[in-house]
Amino acid sequence: MKKKLWLIGGAVSMIAGTQVAQAAVTTYNVTETFNQVVYNATNPDWDTIFKGTFTFDSATKTVSNLTGSLSAAMTGNTVWASLNYQLSTVADGTDGLIVTVFKENTTNTFTGGIYGSGGFGPNGKMGPVLTYGNFNAFASIYVPLADPTAALTQAQMDKLAYGDCTPAGLMGKTDPKKCMAGWVAYTNGVPGPGGTMQGTYPNIQSITAAVPEPETYAMLMAGLGLMGFVARRRKAA
Repeated sequence: MKKKLWLIGGAVSMIAGTQVAQAAVTTYNVTETFNQVVYNATNPDWDTIFKGTFTFDSATKTVSNLTGSLSAAMTGNTVWASLNYQLSTVADGTDGLIVTVFKENTTNTFTGGIYGSGGFGPNGKMGPVLTYGNFNAFASIYVPLADPTAALTQAQMDKLAYGDCTPAGLMGKTDPKKCMAGWVAYTNGVPGPGGTMQGTYPNIQSITAAVPEPETYAMLMAGLGLMGFVARRRKAA
């Protein structure tokens, strides 16, 4: 009897230990909407959208596995580029991380091998017209370290950016060398559209905790069931 209880207790401890070990790592969903100013009147729903997921380790304050899809606004969001390579993580020097995911396994997006917009890229802020490097695409998200789901300040929103040099991104049929891009620009200290096609503004980011997989719930319920079973056996003894 004691041996059986010991085995059951060990199983419960393993499950509980697994839950504790995984508690610091959480999967999040992220959605960014870059308002395409040029379409506000004609096609107000034609915004550039990035939808993705990532994992955040609250113990080490690191982001990993950022992947997702970036829409091509000029197609009415009927074409999406898959972004699967998280190749850049930059600390903003205060309380967050700027994390960038790419379509290709390289940061070479715009001509010259650059990719950043809004002042945080290798060469700082880009100009109004951007030419392609290798038909790459990227999206940059901002993750607050204290709470990834926290609403962003304007300064943090300024870090959001995207670039799309795929054929469907901007002028794919007439000039495949032009890229679609967007970020926040400032004029006389006032934030506004930055990038191609009259820029993007306002830009919005939403991060929410992902719903646990059914397997996680099953493991939790099994652990609770075992704990209840052990408690009843001990009481009966």
